[in-house]
Amino acid sequence: MKVGITPAGQPASGLNPQTKAPEGFAVETMQAIAADAGLTVEFQPMPFGELQRSLLDKKIDAIAGSFGITPERQQVVDFTRPYGRYQDRLLVKASDTGAYKSVADLKRLKIAASRGSSYVKPLEDAGADLSPSASIPESIAKLEAGSVDGVVENELQLNYFLRTSGKTGFRLVEGYQPILIGHLAFAVRKGDADLLMKLDGSLAKLQADGTVAAIKKKWNLD
Repeated sequence: MKVGITPAGQPASGLNPQTKAPEGFAVETMQAIAADAGLTVEFQPMPFGELQRSLLDKKIDAIAGSFGITPERQQVVDFTRPYGRYQDRLLVKASDTGAYKSVADLKRLKIAASRGSSYVKPLEDAGADLSPSASIPESIAKLEAGSVDGVVENELQLNYFLRTSGKTGFRLVEGYQPILIGHLAFAVRKGDADLLMKLDGSLAKLQADGTVAAIKKKWNLD
């Protein structure tokens, strides 16, 4: 089973900076599912924006990582039961004291967001000057360089970056209303009922016996 992940999407999925081995709570959960279901898993890193197309083109069999359930995605892929929650946050420089309450306040501001994310269209609809990125680290690098005014990305990954990078000079805007609060799930091609049943069955079992909770705790997640 070939599973698509992003190379720098920790804590959900990514490549360890030293060993280059896949890591993250979605990766470890998928590894546990594969072991329980008797499947062999091979992770294939790629930019977030290529995950869905690679699945539809049969280059991979499933998606693991910060790939949330949305009505648009449900039209073209099938999702397992949820294994986590997610929402977006707004990251700005600490020197920016603006009180941004919602995406409407980002009109005419230059905002970085990952290409293919659920935040792209709402940002464009709100009149933000979108700067698409291949990854969250790229979005944050743009903010650090001053080429964008802010970053709208997954809260899990922004928190992980702030906790592990050692970088300062940023702030997550308090009181900002997320564009989307949703659930994370593994995705398979629409109609791949056999694989979906195997993933769902093992995921339910591992959630019930505490395995998934233990993996989340390891990654400092609730």
